Amino acid sequence: PDTALLGIGTERLEEEVRARFPAARVGRLDRDTARRRGGSEAVLRDLREGRIDVLVGTQMVAKGHDFPGVRLVGVVAADVGLSVPDFRAAERTFQLLTQVAGRAGRGSTPGRVVIQTFVPDHYAIRPVQEHDYERFYAEEIAQRAALGYPPCGRLAMAWVSALDAADAEDAAR
Repeated sequence: PDTALLGIGTERLEEEVRARFPAARVGRLDRDTARRRGGSEAVLRDLREGRIDVLVGTQMVAKGHDFPGVRLVGVVAADVGLSVPDFRAAERTFQLLTQVAGRAGRGSTPGRVVIQTFVPDHYAIRPVQEHDYERFYAEEIAQRAALGYPPCGRLAMAWVSALDAADAEDAAR
């Protein structure tokens, strides 16, 4: 069966980009390339110096880098972070998407951002389109208030561990 997102990762996406745009100079920035000595720096230098036309990467591409001349930014599976069991998942998704969206069209060069998602109307995704922080905040704070999550309430986590499960249960009780 054809499953479009089966095994989708940066390497797979890089292959797709190379197949669809054979003349493009494609680079990749992810955990694997960053692990290699000087790997991240080399990719970023190539991008800055115009030796890369398309950069495929993980969220680390969005963190603290300024790439003048970027006209198009695409995000695949933008909603994946929403399924993380963390009350801050929507906030983190909104922050990341807003940060990524800010990478396109800096200065006088107009840019475009394409976000692929299965939940385009989610309150953490829809406001990114208009950079509408207030709209996101209003929905997020209402959700947190309804559930008693910070800053509207407090949460605590206790870890109990033991070599034997019964001992851990007894200690937790």
